[in-house]
Amino acid sequence: MRRSDLLITRLSEIGRSLEMAGHALALIGLGSVGLERERLDEFSDLDFFAIVEDGWKDRFIDNLDWLESVRPVAYRFRNTVDGYKLLFDDGVFCEFAVFEPHELAA
Repeated sequence: MRRSDLLITRLSEIGRSLEMAGHALALIGLGSVGLERERLDEFSDLDFFAIVEDGWKDRFIDNLDWLESVRPVAYRFRNTVDGYKLLFDDGVFCEFAVFEPHELAA
């Protein structure tokens, strides 16, 4: 599978996992997996925002089972109060943040 196809597939899998976890409102792909897909290449990573219902952010930040159910996680590092840098065991690297709707204006 081409890297670009793998990343788009993985993003879709993350979206399904968020849906199954409940309390998720949206998954927004950023950069080369968002509106700039013409930049998607073998060096791209997954950048995304997960938007969750008010009061549920801590659950999605403190418990990454919604990502671990997609693929085993080899490494994670909480780099901001809102998110992580994460490496799946197959080499797919992610940078993501979780927000509640009221945080989007900022």
